[in-house]
Amino acid sequence: MDNHRLTESTPLNIAFTYDSISEWLAQGLTKEECAQFQTDETLDAIAAALAQLGTVERIGTLKSLVQRLGSGVRQPWDIVFNFSESIGGLGKEGHVPGLLEAYQYNYTFSDSSVLALCMDKAKTKMVLDYHGIPTSPFACILPRAGKDLSPQKLVDKYIWKSRHADALRKFPLFVKPAADNSGVGIQQENKVDNETQLTQAVERLTAQFPDQTILVERFLQGREFTVGILGTGAEAKAVGVMELVFLQDHPDCPIDPNAPYVSHDEHYMKIHVYGSVLKNIWTPNPQRVHLSLSDPVVVEVVRVALEAWNVLGCRDGGRVDIRCDILGEGAIPHVMEVNPIPGLTPYWSDLPLIAEANGMDFNELIASIVRNAMSRATKNAH
Repeated sequence: MDNHRLTESTPLNIAFTYDSISEWLAQGLTKEECAQFQTDETLDAIAAALAQLGTVERIGTLKSLVQRLGSGVRQPWDIVFNFSESIGGLGKEGHVPGLLEAYQYNYTFSDSSVLALCMDKAKTKMVLDYHGIPTSPFACILPRAGKDLSPQKLVDKYIWKSRHADALRKFPLFVKPAADNSGVGIQQENKVDNETQLTQAVERLTAQFPDQTILVERFLQGREFTVGILGTGAEAKAVGVMELVFLQDHPDCPIDPNAPYVSHDEHYMKIHVYGSVLKNIWTPNPQRVHLSLSDPVVVEVVRVALEAWNVLGCRDGGRVDIRCDILGEGAIPHVMEVNPIPGLTPYWSDLPLIAEANGMDFNELIASIVRNAMSRATKNAH
């Protein structure tokens, strides 16, 4: 890459990797298998924002990228905007970055090892726990363990004999697959209030996700936040913080009268777990409340989020999801999940909503992500 290309004013040659729902459906995947991929509208919006920075070549999937790189001709890309989720294997988000690393192309967002790590929520919690970053007490049921053991024996072996067994004796707990995103496998029934419900949840999820670790963790009873982050290392900063306020727990919370809600069905109002149901339909529940970065609680939430972001080695842009252990004074923010490739659907996904609420429109958000990645290339070039 030529150093003179790394200036903000110079138009860039940008390759765009992604996975389109419509394209994968046409190839025979089911809607459920495409849940983590992107709509054509989202991809068009990102491509339009990238076009403000230069020339955009839409590459698409890993297979298409392989064909381009395998041609033996060095591609004229200054940067690859990598928004690929890919398919196959638990480390699938690392497929495209790993290939780009092998061929030495600069790209946006975190590297292949970080994406593979963060895709596995159980291993992410292990790293955070090692570094002393607050995360709820947890236990892991290993992949395919349900093949040889009954649900009750799984609970006895992997939960009650785990290092956090004493903390997990206090209900409620939360059970979920460790290696899916977009809320896949997350629903209200995953929150369990006793050992009978725990055993039932373990039975259901080990059958539904036999090749994944099943994560069992203490359900945190405090406030829930998502922190939008831009930047890398010491230059990373929070662009904003949004609180998710569930109406079941806070019935007096004011409802935004201007939001384009799709449904006010009572069923949705009673859910207080932010899983696949609430992520895929716009309802008043939860309310998305944008908070001041000077709020003392928010200051501590941001501190923990940035610490996790940097310990894991995340880059350019993403989100960290936080829940406090208790309500009220003395609450400690705990990291629930780190999203190193965030959703980028305008007016819908959390990071664009957070950016917009803090004065950054969608084009500026995409440009900031690209600038961060280009800045890394500049430093590596010297």
